[in-house]
Amino acid sequence: MQDKWKDKVKDVPEVPGVYIFKDRKGSALYIGKAKNLRDRLRNHASDIQENPRFKKFLLKVRDFDYMVTDSEAEALLLEANLIKKHSPKYNVRLKDDKKYPYLKVTTYEKYPRIFKTRDIREDGSLLFGPFHSAKALMKTLKIILKVFPIRTCKYKLPSKQKINPCLEYHIKRCPAPCVPGMITEEDYKENVRKLVEFFSGKTQGIEKWLEDEIKKASKKMEFEKASILRDRLYALREIHGGYITHVEEEIFLDVIGFSRIGRYAMCLILPVRKGRILDKEPYLLEFPEEASNEEIIEEFLLQLYSKGVIGGEKVIIPFRIKEKKLIEDTLKQKRGLDIKIIHKVKEKREKKLLEMANENAKFTLEEELLKRGVFKQRIPQSLIEIKELFNLSKIPERIEALDISQIFGDERVGAVVVFEKGKPRKSEYRKYRIKHTESHSDAHMIYEVTKRRIKRLVKEKQNFPDIFIIDGGKPQLTFALKAFKEENMKDICVCAFAKTFDQIYFTDGKMIIVPRNKRNALRLLKLIRREAHRFTITYHRKRREKKIKKSVLDEIEGIGEKKKMTLLRYFGSAERIFSASPDEIKKVKGIGEKLARKIYEEIHGVA
Repeated sequence: MQDKWKDKVKDVPEVPGVYIFKDRKGSALYIGKAKNLRDRLRNHASDIQENPRFKKFLLKVRDFDYMVTDSEAEALLLEANLIKKHSPKYNVRLKDDKKYPYLKVTTYEKYPRIFKTRDIREDGSLLFGPFHSAKALMKTLKIILKVFPIRTCKYKLPSKQKINPCLEYHIKRCPAPCVPGMITEEDYKENVRKLVEFFSGKTQGIEKWLEDEIKKASKKMEFEKASILRDRLYALREIHGGYITHVEEEIFLDVIGFSRIGRYAMCLILPVRKGRILDKEPYLLEFPEEASNEEIIEEFLLQLYSKGVIGGEKVIIPFRIKEKKLIEDTLKQKRGLDIKIIHKVKEKREKKLLEMANENAKFTLEEELLKRGVFKQRIPQSLIEIKELFNLSKIPERIEALDISQIFGDERVGAVVVFEKGKPRKSEYRKYRIKHTESHSDAHMIYEVTKRRIKRLVKEKQNFPDIFIIDGGKPQLTFALKAFKEENMKDICVCAFAKTFDQIYFTDGKMIIVPRNKRNALRLLKLIRREAHRFTITYHRKRREKKIKKSVLDEIEGIGEKKKMTLLRYFGSAERIFSASPDEIKKVKGIGEKLARKIYEEIHGVA
């Protein structure tokens, strides 16, 4: 394995997906799927020294590419599609897709049958799958045969010989088309049609039919039948959420994922043809930084499709654009392309495809910028999400957070922590004793610390933060902003991050709660807030302990340095001495009942 791409493995995300090993000419040598791409590629690397077969194969590998997916199931399907397209040399066992089980419906027969198979040669049948295991497939088949009774036998029908109904007929999973007069050809084919509709994703009609049957049974007081139909309806809904279709749909679809960093953007197309993702088509764009995302997508659509590229009948884009109608009309008139551009997707499968396209766009953009030397190392996903969440023009490489600590005005302190590229930079943490603020209000103390922090950065000519976070809400943010304005600092994003519901307050009055799809951003923001709180509290405790050690205990007659240290070691901190009762204090070695009472009274000011 070449060092050049061996190092590249470190930057691969820990998500499901498909990887492609390439030779010197860029041709696919091997295509595989993985639940965790980084772990799988690392395993391949370690196999060089242990497995002779891998040693021989990996010596030919010069580079690799990958595509992230929403789940391992999606990776499985994508792997099969890419193998079919590229026919890689080292995918011998996967080329004919015999590894995974499918359901086959022989629609070319007069009375079609359904059965499990690993042979997916094209013979006019319909294939559904792949399924993760034969067990999952058989469970699915058992349920659907109760709702759509279809034969599973190998008889060639119609047959001249006499055939007796089998067990499947008696348990009502087959209508016995082998026996003349049991079911008409039209009724049998209606069952097949409904089954195909269901697996094709057209579930609304099937579910409505089942719902109508449930209502009819209820009206006729056939509650047991209604209950059975209800259970089948729920089962069908569960099955539909767990499989991927291989039905040859006629619709062509282009799903465009988008990611942007500074003056670079990645528009990545997932071409879906007849229900299958064929590949990923990445397009790197460069533009002035002031260009909006909408302008970039509009220009990209025109540049791509106006060249005569035959795309999908539908093009799904990640957000709304103003010139949608104009672009559609232009492409139809000038190029004869009848394309419908959609930004709002309702179907679950289309939403997943768009999420998958966006994820791939993010990772591919980072990879391209690393190759071109724009970035020296991979940007953490959390910072990309924070950039999008805060609507910043660039990645926030430096983030600072401020917190305040006091107990009833005692030892008022503040502290600032610094994170660079998503990691703490402890050498730049700073502590502040509140000196000039008489008020015990956190907001006023934040004003003092913020102002002192800005002046220090200016004096020491240090880098200014891209984001400055205040631990608190609107009042604290107002006073921090006042300090920034007085010091004429305008290009820093200042916000407050409240603990209650993890809401973020901005200086323009906007408030947001971090959405679920920005979980990496939320994780980092909470980490920064916790670190600021920890650092401030630690400093505050040390100040209090020092005060107690040097003042209160020193003033008590009979307490020397030795007993003072014995007390601190026994209780662990000065704060615990404060909260201890006389009975607890007298348990300390060398401290009698009389001295314990005296220590308690001195600490608490009891006359």
